[in-house]
Amino acid sequence: MSNQTRVERDLRIDLFRGLALLFIFVDHIPGNTWANYTLKNFGFCDASEVFVFLSGYAAMLAYGKAGMTLDQSAARAYRPAAVVYVWHIGVFAVCAIMLYAAASAFANPDYVGNIALGRLAENTGSAIGEALLLLYQPNQMNILPLYVVLLLWFPVIVTLLRKSVVIALTLSIAVWAAANYWSVNLPVNKPGEGWYFNPLTWQLLFTTGAAAAIVSRPTAPVARGFALGVAVAYLAFCVLYAAPWNLYSWAPDGRVMPYGAVGDINKGYLSLWRYINVLALAYIVAETLPASAKFLRRGWATVFIACGRSSLQVFALGTVLSFAGWIASTEVKSTSAAVEAAINLAGIGLLGWAAIWLSSRAAHRGEPGRQSIGALSSQA
Repeated sequence: MSNQTRVERDLRIDLFRGLALLFIFVDHIPGNTWANYTLKNFGFCDASEVFVFLSGYAAMLAYGKAGMTLDQSAARAYRPAAVVYVWHIGVFAVCAIMLYAAASAFANPDYVGNIALGRLAENTGSAIGEALLLLYQPNQMNILPLYVVLLLWFPVIVTLLRKSVVIALTLSIAVWAAANYWSVNLPVNKPGEGWYFNPLTWQLLFTTGAAAAIVSRPTAPVARGFALGVAVAYLAFCVLYAAPWNLYSWAPDGRVMPYGAVGDINKGYLSLWRYINVLALAYIVAETLPASAKFLRRGWATVFIACGRSSLQVFALGTVLSFAGWIASTEVKSTSAAVEAAINLAGIGLLGWAAIWLSSRAAHRGEPGRQSIGALSSQA
């Protein structure tokens, strides 16, 4: 690929974003044993990191097209930022109402307390104001605010990448390193605390994804083979370190390496281990799965692709369904595998159905395939 943004659609982006969204749904149901088999248990990173990286890549394809002025790129990015913000407030409101209703109906305050929603009852006016300013982010409702900031950062990325990929990545790494070294973060309503997903560090993943959209892969077979070998070796190391081997009867008990053996793997500040994990995954997929693979255009893959194309809507619905699944699993008071499977499959089925319906609706209106930026689905 030349130093010009590709404009053709790459279905691999939608496929893996869709898969990441389904993983996020499964991971967000408290106590869900299905979460033992998602990405987070087999490496330093999880579906969130993968999604942010791919979002940066897709953003560059959709809004960083060659020939666009800075004003045009900014206009195309800032409008989606506003849309994501509105969706975040909507998800916040729906989930808060649902969890408070469940807490009252089932006399279970954990539905409010465990998600840090108690402030809404303690000081409603202040809590609403803080939520509107993104200073109040209850548990599992802190991802969309990150995307709002990343979208606002995007025009800077585009400007720098057009000048030099090296300059853009150097600045991004410098911001990430400074935020980690001095523990700099955006504020929340609790003194001394910051955003769970620190935008000053997570912008590195988003920027790297955008850079990957315009940087050519090495063409020399030796170089490609060496890079692929390093990536595979790193992923093998990640699995050895992170996998909860005691959960699987076919694997050795305990851990191959103790926790802390590699130092800090902080998620909020995007540790280096997590960052490299995502890069290794992305490189392996880019080298081993061609964009022309036939399965991407038929069969089960179309459901994941549809989820990736309507990522904002699917993420929002997934958040609501994860809380509904938590309430259902708690109130059924059953730990049977059948009940848990029913809850997970019902949620995944609803997300897939919604994504297919949204795709069909877009096709009926004559819209081309959507290119999504961040958590947002919008027409390229």
